[in-house]
Amino acid sequence: MILNAYGERLEYVGDIMLNLDYWDCECENNFIHPISQPMCNICGSEQEESPSSRENEVKLLVNR
Repeated sequence: MILNAYGERLEYVGDIMLNLDYWDCECENNFIHPISQPMCNICGSEQEESPSSRENEVKLLVNR
């Protein structure tokens, strides 16, 4: 298992690195959610039905 500097789980899919501790909803803005949030309150996307976030987007968009 690969971990980043924050201890978050990472996985390569082809040449794309995914952060398994975040997921993407259908919103155009603020579309990255922590895995602990089961649903987006704006668009209604559910974590279980949504893809993991790309690590490069998590680095840019998430304040940790």
